Amino acid sequence: METEETFAAALAEHEDGRFAAAEAGYRAVLAREPSHPQANNNLAVLLRRARRWGEAAVCLRTAVAGWQEDAGVRSNLACTLGDQGRVAEAMAAMRVALALSPEAPGSWFNAGNLLRSVQNPRGATIAYGRAIRLDPGMGEALSNLGDCQREDGALTQAVDSYLAAIRARPDLPQPFVNLGEALKEQGRIAEAIGILQKGLEHHPDMVLMRSNLLLTLHYSPWVPPEVIARAHAHWNERHARPLFDGANDFANDRDPDRRLRVGYVSPDFCHHACAHFIEPLLREHDRGAVEVLCYATARRRDDMTLRMEALAAGWRSLADLDDADAAALIGRDRIDILVDLAGHTAGGRPLLFARRPAPVQVTWLGYPDTTGMPAVDCRLTDAVADPPGKSDGRHAERLVRLPHGFLAFQPPDGAGPAGNPPALANGFVTFGSLNNLAKVSPEVVRVWSALLARVPSARLLLKSPGFEDIAVRSAVLKDFARRGVRSERIELLAPVPSVAEHLRVYDRLDVALDPFPYNGTTTTCEALWMGVPVITLAGSHHVARVGASLLSHCGLEELIQQDEAGYVDAASSLAGDLSRLSGLRRGMRKRLEGSALLDHRGFARSVEQAYRAMWRGWALGGRP
Repeated sequence: METEETFAAALAEHEDGRFAAAEAGYRAVLAREPSHPQANNNLAVLLRRARRWGEAAVCLRTAVAGWQEDAGVRSNLACTLGDQGRVAEAMAAMRVALALSPEAPGSWFNAGNLLRSVQNPRGATIAYGRAIRLDPGMGEALSNLGDCQREDGALTQAVDSYLAAIRARPDLPQPFVNLGEALKEQGRIAEAIGILQKGLEHHPDMVLMRSNLLLTLHYSPWVPPEVIARAHAHWNERHARPLFDGANDFANDRDPDRRLRVGYVSPDFCHHACAHFIEPLLREHDRGAVEVLCYATARRRDDMTLRMEALAAGWRSLADLDDADAAALIGRDRIDILVDLAGHTAGGRPLLFARRPAPVQVTWLGYPDTTGMPAVDCRLTDAVADPPGKSDGRHAERLVRLPHGFLAFQPPDGAGPAGNPPALANGFVTFGSLNNLAKVSPEVVRVWSALLARVPSARLLLKSPGFEDIAVRSAVLKDFARRGVRSERIELLAPVPSVAEHLRVYDRLDVALDPFPYNGTTTTCEALWMGVPVITLAGSHHVARVGASLLSHCGLEELIQQDEAGYVDAASSLAGDLSRLSGLRRGMRKRLEGSALLDHRGFARSVEQAYRAMWRGWALGGRP
């Protein structure tokens, strides 16, 4: 009787969210009765929550031995084996669970999660659908079904699933997060901001949701940078500042001139837009000046991962570590300068940096703004992207402006030569943008429509993942139609299977149009590499000035405009000068090869000089 009373008390603690007390209670039960199936199962749930997969699996195997016919325990075991990457065993356990209880919605939900984890989205969609038929109010299954639909390009269906999940379970935070992302991917930025704000009313402590809101604010032309800065400061006060008491006693050798251990933290050590800028820096670092360690926050691995791994002296995966354990690992590695490459984007770990595991912390590349955290000392940028003055006051970090641009680009393999301007064969000019639809704001549609009115023979080609959805395509065409642009003048392309095919799309463009306020980065570099000039509108803050930075560091300042009228004038002027277009296209590769944008070694030296100055500041007792 005493054992059951102890179990009941532990269960009550578990249900009330007092997990440490619950774990202690379950362990007390198991000390008296090691085979107790319920205690083993429930302890495993807590261990899995803490990412202690191996211990959880041991408990669940014991629970299965005591509860041979219980489908739920076998389903939990399958999930835990899946967490460990033991896919074959996980699938076998799940099949047994479903055979024991084919009408259990929880098992079908878990099956969907497992199938999704092994890249079987079709199977996952079927499993989630079965769970929903058995339990129409299962918000978790509705939300995860929306994820599958979104990944398949069915954004409209995904939005419907997320809304159904919110109606069924408004206490779940994830549907709000993912609905915000789906709306953003459709270009419905105001709605995305609204749903994320509503989600935060229900879930004010959800860090990811507030980070997603911070990023989404940058896409709106109506949110001024001062408001965005205040939102970042609020994020810091609510989530980051409480994690650091300023008491770190770093044991790093303070020699100001010694070789530095530099750690890069990123989810994007793989085929990703950011990899075009990460790889050249890793490759060109002076190994006599810095020792490079990489901390991967995502599990994804491909041939790009292997290339980057070969460039690092040390490679660590943080994917299965929480922020506290990851910070402890970095501390044990005695990193001198820790560099954040993701910020508040997908896979970023800002609360790892909030714990300040390294004496000098830097943010660069992946996020177009301040982290909001004074725990991050410096942000790498340049004087074009962040002009001295107002930009400094909007940052928690000290802005370190690199002299020749804050980016160096690695052109994609297999690009092939740049062709002639397609207008020579077509008889009309094609404007275009291959940026995500989230960047095509209503203001962009208005200005591009004005450009098409100015050049009535021209066409517009847009390419975005959002165009896989017929309803999204229709909405975009209607937006242009309301501004007088007929649908036959616009071509909308969905993603293509390979990088080579993607790059060949640039052969169909005469002039690339940079969106605003959120400029392109990789797309601008790709367009230039393929010989296509890019017209950009320089805005008031970093996210709206990246295009100006890239073009100015390639000697293409004449393509940078200061207002909408200038933007339309510059694009229409290029459209009317095929000789100039041809000359730009022929000379673009050579121009880039001689520019700061492709001076990988020079860029690495400038970054190392910045790191050295930061380090000396800290080593000598000042600020980095």
